[in-house]
Amino acid sequence: MPEHDTSATEAQRQRAVDSLGLVPGLQHPRLDRITRLARLGLGVPMAAVTVLDHDQAWFPSTQGLSAAPVARTETFCAVTIDRDDTMVVRDTAAVPRFADLDVVRHGGVRFYLGRTLRDPAGTPVATFCVFDTAPRDVDDDEMEMFEDLAAWAERELVASTEMSQARRVQASLLPSAPVRVGGWEAAGVCMPALAVGGDFYDYTVTDDVLHLSLGDVMGKGTGAALIGAGARTALRGTDAAVAAGVDLGITVTQVARNLLPDLEAAESFLTLFELALDARTGMVRYVDAGSGLALLVRAGGAVERLDGEDRPLGVLPDDHWSEHERSLEAGDRLLVFSDGLLDLVPDPQRWWEPIAAIVAGADDLAGCLAAITRLATEETPLDDITAVAVFGSALDAAG
Repeated sequence: MPEHDTSATEAQRQRAVDSLGLVPGLQHPRLDRITRLARLGLGVPMAAVTVLDHDQAWFPSTQGLSAAPVARTETFCAVTIDRDDTMVVRDTAAVPRFADLDVVRHGGVRFYLGRTLRDPAGTPVATFCVFDTAPRDVDDDEMEMFEDLAAWAERELVASTEMSQARRVQASLLPSAPVRVGGWEAAGVCMPALAVGGDFYDYTVTDDVLHLSLGDVMGKGTGAALIGAGARTALRGTDAAVAAGVDLGITVTQVARNLLPDLEAAESFLTLFELALDARTGMVRYVDAGSGLALLVRAGGAVERLDGEDRPLGVLPDDHWSEHERSLEAGDRLLVFSDGLLDLVPDPQRWWEPIAAIVAGADDLAGCLAAITRLATEETPLDDITAVAVFGSALDAAG
């Protein structure tokens, strides 16, 4: 069993391991499913996915083995990681390279079967392996099953890492803290149904004008998230013009034209609620592009729906969008949200009643978003849930 050179240097391999973003000591549920199947299907007492990290080995998934990290030199995988093929050690005690390993001398491991797992660039990042307490052979059917499970583990390891990274990037694009301008405060929350989702929200302030966007790209996952990120950037690019008084319908139409090639290529569309609030006067200008999910709860308790008749972005190439106006006063509260929240209310046909009750009953803006988060946690969301609230001071909205 010679150790093979690999085209990737150890430094390259370590960078690839670091890029996985896995946390040592935390079990990986999706990999656990695979190692459980390996243990049952191959009739072995132990299975694991092993990551070699500098001079240490740790296990994002183990079955029948301790998950505690061990020295890299005390592993079979230190040899496996440099091989281009599957390594079979039919009797570990008969091979000098392995006979003195602690897992052989004290752990009772007498059989090892392992394969290197690689990232999309072909760099070895981990191993998939099974162990037995007695020497044994592997027949063709068992080897085929093992190879299939190892390939599955490789795809899962890379895919889960990419999704984790995408989730972190998407979260970093959301506003990091509430924003206050004059007597108005805005904050939001986004809870993707998957690791990443097609919902996005944004808010910024330009010359005492609060800009707010909430969009929902048809579909879920990375593709929808990429389109949402592009839409967010394009909308931000219009903030200065909107603050200067340019009609919001014109700016949204311009953004829609720019996004149309991407939406058509993805066979998708984007519902959008775009709002500009002048903090000095309380005047709100908004565009509703197929959303219809904005509630204004007045300080006196009256509930108004802010909506429009315009279609989502990406439906028809010649569509255009219209600006609407509404005047807000001190103590008014506004909530804009995506349709995932409708799955959690008792009667989606009269959704505004329970949602308005949440808005009106909250002590403050943070309490409103916390109540929505609790609702999403207690139920089982079928879609992304995103909500942005704007609360006006009960004293003087104009500050």
